[in-house]
Parts: sequence; structure tokens; C-alpha cells
Amino acid sequence: MDTKVRPNDDFFRFVNGTWYDNTEIPADRTRWGSFDELRQNTDNDVLQILNEALQNPKYTSDTDQGKALNLYRTIMDTVSRNKAGINPIKPTLAKIDKIKNVKDLHQLIMQEQRTGSLGFYSIGVGTDSKNSNRNIVNVGLGSIGLSDRDYYVSNDADPKEKREKYEAHIARMFQFIGMKPAKAKEEASKVLAIETTLSTASFDRVERRDRRKTYNAMTVNDLQNLTPSIAWKQQLTSMGLGKVDSLIVSQPKYMQTLEKIFQENKVDAWKSYLKWTLLRSSAGKLSTEIEDANFDFYGKTLTGAIAQRP
Repeated sequence: MDTKVRPNDDFFRFVNGTWYDNTEIPADRTRWGSFDELRQNTDNDVLQILNEALQNPKYTSDTDQGKALNLYRTIMDTVSRNKAGINPIKPTLAKIDKIKNVKDLHQLIMQEQRTGSLGFYSIGVGTDSKNSNRNIVNVGLGSIGLSDRDYYVSNDADPKEKREKYEAHIARMFQFIGMKPAKAKEEASKVLAIETTLSTASFDRVERRDRRKTYNAMTVNDLQNLTPSIAWKQQLTSMGLGKVDSLIVSQPKYMQTLEKIFQENKVDAWKSYLKWTLLRSSAGKLSTEIEDANFDFYGKTLTGAIAQRP
């Protein structure tokens, strides 16, 4: 509290003034408050639990705890990660290169859905917003690399600058998977074009908060008519959801735009987008060089962090 300030003059300063004047935002953060401090404390507690569990011989690799510890060891082993480079994602990159048509595209998305979406659209199960006694399948947006629609559609100075730097970042990252600079720049342009099309068809941040707009109940047949290029029954069956007959589509207009992208049949652009989605989502688990390059944009340029989190 700052008792030098009267609460009826400035209640914020009265409650927070002393903390505000004496607290610095940590170099590896872009904001800091009570919830961030709670999160940091929780992270420290989890780290202590993990380190203690590593010393416990009962957590063998065939136990759930052992599997979690193996994942932790793998991510922390930067020597092995640097040696492996992009090898962990090479099999999926090879599958992407083999795509020849929309059927191949959806077969691959279907294969990868359980381990991590390759973008374009997402499928999940959650509590029905209008009936908390049941869960329901939700079909939502795919993955894009910038955090807000305005970065893609606004021509104000800041979003435009971030968009240009984002495209340069994609080109830089593509060189880690073997592309020459000129090719990487060309493919980055394709990625930005697809993500801009998807973002333009998406709700803005105000619309996303309107639960009435994002609750669009449909049958699987309705969704099939909306996006006929996707074999939805096959897709759902592959995820163990074959008996589902109704679902929630968060943004029908987005799905219609997605169908147009598939109808255009720009296979090379699809591949570029899929490769970028894969590389971006994997960057923090590959070599430290790739992880650092990703931080240069997402940490420093986009959010203003000074240092990378340990």
C-alpha cells in the first residue's frame, strides 16, 4: 500500500503504489503481477518434484511417472538435441513432401491429429457450454504463427512491421530444414498468404468473446456439407469418435474459407504451411540454435522479452 495517497484520489496507487515502485519486470518476462508470481512459484514446485522423482528408482520407464521423467530428461538433454538437429521432425517433413492432392493432405492431418495438429483446423472434446452434464466435440480454427488477427489484417505501423519481421523469421527458420535463402523467402511468402486468408475469415478478439457466436451446433452431415473436401466421419473415427453425431463448430465462416483454400488446390502452398506449423511447434524441442532463433522473434521482437526463460 501507498498510504501517502488518499484512496479516494487514486485507489490503484493506494493499494499497489509501493509494490509498483519497487518491483521490476524480470528480464525473461513481458509482464509481472501476482498471478505471474504464483505461476513462477508453481513452476519451481514442479521442478523440485521432478528432480526428486529423478532420484526415485521405482519410476521405471514403463510407469506413467517414468514416461514423464523420460520426456523431461529428453528436453533437458541439449547435447543430444543439438546432435539430432531436425532429425526428430524429418519423418513428418517427408510425409508432407509426398502430398499430391487434398485427399493426401487430410490423410496426413488425420495421422498427426493425436500427437499434435498440423494446422488448418482443430478437433477437441470439452464440456458442452449449454449442457454441463455432457462433453461434446468441438471443431475449431487451425494454427497460425501470430497471436492476433490484427497482425495480419491491419496496416497500422506496428502490426505491419511485426508482419514483415514475421515473414523474415519464417524464411530464417526454413533454412534450418535445408532450404536455400531464396527458396526459404519464397516459401515464407506462401505461408503468410495462407495465414492471412485464414485470419481474415476469423473473428476478431471482441467477437471471440461472444459465446453465442462461437456456439454453432451442427450434425456431422452439416459439417460435411460445409467443408466437403474433408472426410469428417473418417477423421472422427480415426480419433475414436466414430459414434459422434453432433458437434460444435466455433466459426463456420472460417470453415467455408478453409474449403475454398482446399478447392484452389495450391498443393505447394499447403506444404509450406504444414512445414512451418510443424517447425514452429517443435522449435523448443529441437536444437538450441533453432530454439534461440525462435526466441529472437517470438520472445524479443513480438513480445519484448530481454532474456530467454531457463
